[in-house]
Amino acid sequence: MKSAKRSSSLFAHESSPTSNKMKYAKLITLTAALSCLLVSIAETSSAQEPGEPSEERDGIRLSSQNPMDAPMRPGRQRHEIPWVPLFDGKTLDGWTQRNGTATYRVEDGAIVGKTANLSPNSFLCTDRDYSDFELLFDVKVDDALNSGVQLRSTTKGSFLGRVNGPQVEIEASGANGAESGYLYAEAVSGWMTPDDVRVPHKHFKDGEWNTYRVQMIGPHIRTWINGMRISDLKHDAMYKSHPRGFFGLQVHGIGIGQGPYEVRWKNIQVAEFRDTDAGWTQLYNGKDLEGWETTGNWIPQEKGELLIQPRPGEKGWERYTDYLWSVKKYKDFILDLEYSYPSKGNSGVYFRVHDTNDPVNQGIEAQILDNTGKEGAMTHHDHGGIIRTVGASKNMSAPPGKWNRMIVTARGHHLEVCLNGHKIIDLALDKSAMKDRPLEGYIGLQDHGEPHNLRFRNIWLKEL
Repeated sequence: MKSAKRSSSLFAHESSPTSNKMKYAKLITLTAALSCLLVSIAETSSAQEPGEPSEERDGIRLSSQNPMDAPMRPGRQRHEIPWVPLFDGKTLDGWTQRNGTATYRVEDGAIVGKTANLSPNSFLCTDRDYSDFELLFDVKVDDALNSGVQLRSTTKGSFLGRVNGPQVEIEASGANGAESGYLYAEAVSGWMTPDDVRVPHKHFKDGEWNTYRVQMIGPHIRTWINGMRISDLKHDAMYKSHPRGFFGLQVHGIGIGQGPYEVRWKNIQVAEFRDTDAGWTQLYNGKDLEGWETTGNWIPQEKGELLIQPRPGEKGWERYTDYLWSVKKYKDFILDLEYSYPSKGNSGVYFRVHDTNDPVNQGIEAQILDNTGKEGAMTHHDHGGIIRTVGASKNMSAPPGKWNRMIVTARGHHLEVCLNGHKIIDLALDKSAMKDRPLEGYIGLQDHGEPHNLRFRNIWLKEL
């Protein structure tokens, strides 16, 4: 057990893995005789059948039903996005180190994190964020080192600020078992898994590769190690503060004269979910324009696609009633959609539009534009840019005829845009040209006129 190693302090000497082991050696010895019985009880509880009553205290529900296992009742909708590797086995592309001076390198198809003396906790973080997902990875760690993987995490103050959020624990089992697979709120509030169910176990194989599985659907979190379920809880408070965020590979700080120690990860992959039972709404139902208003020629297609095909003579973009507008207003949300444009195709995603007759001045637009092959800096009029405000950090345009995926996250004055797997906009609206724009309004898709025929699909939204 290493509860004491979980200090909110950044400094390594306050959270040394070796000192923690010594500090709790007596406690572990006293509990060793009961470990097998307690683990058995925990596993019996975690194997609870769907529909059985669950225990809830202070917004934390234990052994609740897995929402992805629930039957597809009438009216429930779900979209599962195929598995995507987060690590290519060769480079650290798509990852950025935040906090600490531990080092990360690629060796033999694995990411290797190595400790540095007096370094605070270090994190190698994905460049884009995730909300509802299943995460798989293999990990091997030196016995004396503590580690973890951040889930739905953020930083405080700036891009490289203090990493904080949920973390799944990684540590060697040792002689008496440990706490691998349980959940901890890094730099937030401490252990998420309640003390009385955080039972030391030996499902983590010391010195070997271990397979982790983590599922986060809304506030519901479940973890497995090597096929054994470790934790199963519903944590409303953490979901409220961290509904979406990055993954981070932690190298824990160590004390003076210790180490160096290493931790290795490989086979890191994620599958995302969009499920109405987890708070998502399918804005376009794949068959008609229910929930939308328009005078434009928006035509439902096969396979759940939606085509905008301007009528003959319909040219230019200042035909606002021909845009596709949501009937409902939205404030804080995650908007996830896919679209395909023709060569030089142009459109836009509008949100928080107060008046649909004047969306340019009373709303915000994320640009859709075929920028295939463009080099150099992206302007606010290029693909992914926020019109009149800022350009995308890089050109992530897919070729004409291919599908692009854009995720817009608006929460208060914070705006993020991810395009085709990369975060391209991270903006404080109240410090930008959009500072006076409304914080609530309609969502719209632009009809840019002939010859801009675009296709849309998988339009999902989660209110925050």
